Amino acid sequence: MNNFKNIQQKLQSFIKKYYANEIIKGSILFLSFGLLYFIFTLFIEYFLWLKPIARTILFWIFILVEFSLLVKWIVLPILKLIGLQKGISLNKASKIIGNHFHEIDDKLLNVLQLNESNAQTDLLIASIEQKAKKLQPIPFKKAINFNVNIKYIKYLIIPVIIWLIVFFTGNNSIFTQSFDRVVHHKMAYLPPAPFSFTVLNENLQAIEGKSFVLQVSINGNTIPENVKINFNNESYYLNNKSVGNFFYEFEYPENSIEFYLEANGVESIPYNLEVIKTPKIIGFEMALTYPDYTHKKDEIVKNTGNAIIPEGTNITWKVSSQNTNKIDFIILSNNEKSNIFPMNKSDKEKYKISKKIKQSITYQITTSNNKLKNYEKLSYQLQVVKDEFPKIFVNSDIDSVSRGPVQFIGKVSDDYGLSKLQVVTKNLSDNSNKKYNISIKTSEFEEFYYVFPQGIILKEGTNYEIRFEVFDNDLVNGSKKTLSQTFYYKNKTKKEINKELLLEQKQSLENIENSTKRAKDFQKALENFTNKLKSKNSTDWNDKKQINEFLKRQEKYQQLLQRNTDKLLKNLDEMNNEIDPNLKDKKEELIKRIEEAKELQKKEDLLKELQELVEKLKKENLLDKLDKLTKQTKQENKSLERILELTKRFYVEKKAAQIMRKLEELAKNQDKLSESKENNSKKQNELNKKFDSIQKDFNDLNKQNKELKNPMEFPDTKADQKLIEMEMQKAEETLEKNESDSKKSNSDKNEKAKKMQKSAAKKMQELSKKMAERMMQMEMDMSEENIKDLQQILNNLIIFSFDQENLMLSFEGINSKNAEYPKKLKKQQVLKEYFEHIDDSLYSLSLRMVRLSSKIQKDLTSAHYNLDKSLENIAQNNIHQGVSNQQYTMTAANNLADLLSDILQSLQNKKPGNGKGKVKKGEEINLPDIIKKQNDLIQKLKEGVKPG
Repeated sequence: MNNFKNIQQKLQSFIKKYYANEIIKGSILFLSFGLLYFIFTLFIEYFLWLKPIARTILFWIFILVEFSLLVKWIVLPILKLIGLQKGISLNKASKIIGNHFHEIDDKLLNVLQLNESNAQTDLLIASIEQKAKKLQPIPFKKAINFNVNIKYIKYLIIPVIIWLIVFFTGNNSIFTQSFDRVVHHKMAYLPPAPFSFTVLNENLQAIEGKSFVLQVSINGNTIPENVKINFNNESYYLNNKSVGNFFYEFEYPENSIEFYLEANGVESIPYNLEVIKTPKIIGFEMALTYPDYTHKKDEIVKNTGNAIIPEGTNITWKVSSQNTNKIDFIILSNNEKSNIFPMNKSDKEKYKISKKIKQSITYQITTSNNKLKNYEKLSYQLQVVKDEFPKIFVNSDIDSVSRGPVQFIGKVSDDYGLSKLQVVTKNLSDNSNKKYNISIKTSEFEEFYYVFPQGIILKEGTNYEIRFEVFDNDLVNGSKKTLSQTFYYKNKTKKEINKELLLEQKQSLENIENSTKRAKDFQKALENFTNKLKSKNSTDWNDKKQINEFLKRQEKYQQLLQRNTDKLLKNLDEMNNEIDPNLKDKKEELIKRIEEAKELQKKEDLLKELQELVEKLKKENLLDKLDKLTKQTKQENKSLERILELTKRFYVEKKAAQIMRKLEELAKNQDKLSESKENNSKKQNELNKKFDSIQKDFNDLNKQNKELKNPMEFPDTKADQKLIEMEMQKAEETLEKNESDSKKSNSDKNEKAKKMQKSAAKKMQELSKKMAERMMQMEMDMSEENIKDLQQILNNLIIFSFDQENLMLSFEGINSKNAEYPKKLKKQQVLKEYFEHIDDSLYSLSLRMVRLSSKIQKDLTSAHYNLDKSLENIAQNNIHQGVSNQQYTMTAANNLADLLSDILQSLQNKKPGNGKGKVKKGEEINLPDIIKKQNDLIQKLKEGVKPG
């Protein structure tokens, strides 16, 4: 079988040489036909100037054809040669060899077929071996001749000749330009034309949302009149700018646009207008977190970056964007470089940044992407409202208050709230400060009231500076304070206060005294005018003018009187209550009387009625009101004089009580000094000066007492004062002499002076006691006198009331023709004079009796007015009206009697063993029954019923 295996190996070698020959042949054919197709492709492009799409198709067909030829003629034979692909079989190879060698014919094929037989016998194997041996000498490889491939070279000569012709004719651009256009098949190329298009724009990039102007220039021998632009399957004419220059505006392109230019059948290369997407802000909001102390609710502001915010507000900007990869927060500055803060990306195209704002800023938010930097710039302003200093306004009566507590009323405010208010007092003598917190709410506005020196201890005789400090609740910059205006206050000593009180007392009394004089002048002028008016038939414009002047004078007088009485009340209220319990009661009663007088002085209703009547000029009613005003003014003058006299009397008693207290105090000090080891002339001299001051007080007391209408009967103390003065002076002289004499011992020196000092102290105590006993005796005598006078006045009032009642009843059923009529009229005149005597007595009593209420003024005014009116009406035969006036007179008299009866009973109750008041000895008065009986009678008369 060795011969058969050799045959097989020779066949394998033949097959390899076979495919090597195929590769040589395929290479020649690939080069020949590939170059021919390449030249064909270039000729097509050169002559046709295909568009990019057609050129792209041509390019890919060329690639496909060349690749197919390469695979068919080179790649496949190589794969079969190396065994990666199945090639020809041994039988096929044997046929090829048999066709080449005629002597072999089918012998080689038969050997192979016998070997493939399934029935392998020794005979068959021997037969195969024998036939293989015969074929062994034949060289199978010679069946393949490489030289046969020379005949294919003729195909390669054709493209080479074409290339040589083109090269030597100088038209090699046919290949180079066409090759370049085919290779860059997507690029647009213009065929040679009489002119060319030139795009003047530096780049064909439009920004989204903005118009883009295409600038085109035409260069060449021929310039077309019109140029068109083609895009989106539509054509538009360009605008002619100048000869050979055109432009076209793309309005707000949103997407990239591919276009070409065309003129006179000549087309430009395709151009692409790239639209750059702009970075946009599509959502914007600010989250404002206000400082806690402002008590403002946090809020979110959308679609705007402008805001007015409190200082210290924390702001978080949240921005939603599109086509953006960066957003900057820029704080602009005029003088310095702007501060740039990149915003943090929180999500896909969402950014945020937080800042605590303490001052007003102008800022920008800019957007950027890869192609546009800081494209969109949004400018905003944040106006910071600085936390203002708190405000304070304080009003006080300190200018009108010379002593004692001072009232401060103030208002404090702040834009966001208050934290503390305090009053600061500075001692101007040592510059020390004292502070006191005033309770306030932490609201934005608060009113406060403070009475100085609440919470602060002051030194006597020291000047102070007072101011208020208010603090706000600013947590950003720290609590700020504001100071009020400065007030000045002197904490006066008791001596200074007493001195001021005395001066004010004197001034107030002088003012009231002047007021009484002016009131009398006014009353007299008013009475004269009223009488003059009564004598006239009618009133005119001059009367109206004169009455208005009276009313204005009355109004001013009332205002002045109110001020003076207010000052008097204030002075009395500040007066020391520690002198004498009896004086304290008198002071309270005096204050009541003054307050009652103040109330009675108010005539608003009467003055208003007068004003209305003046406008209407109704004489009768006007005269009636003027009469009322006259009577009322007269009683007011008496009441004012009475208040003046009672106040003077009170001050005299107060002065006497002060002298007694000073005497007792000085007597104690004199006695202590006599027993003291430090008993010397200097200290004795100080006591002597104090007694000199007491002697001046005695002089002032006597002077003030003499000014009273009913002076008090103080004891004569001049001799006592002289004795005390002499002993105190001798004690001082003795001490001085002893101090200069060094021979005697200290105890011997001062023994004589000590006796004089003790004697002086004893005499001062006796003088004080003497005055106190006299004051008590005067009080008792005055009480007895007041009761006696009050009983007499009350007795006269009751007599007057009965007489007025009898006269009133006697007018029933008569007229002016009655013979008794003139007598009755005269009787009424007598009663009027009788009541005036009662009024005078009551006035004299009221000047020394402080308990007598000023309310009697109202009843006295009513009685006097109705007495005058009853006389006037009866005289004019207006009996019915006259009787009515008599009724009112009785009512006023009864009210007056009732009031006096209560006062009398109160005075008598203070004295043991006394009962009700007596009209006459042994005859008891039951005043309430009398008044009740008369009131019933008056009521029946009003109802028109004749009494039984």
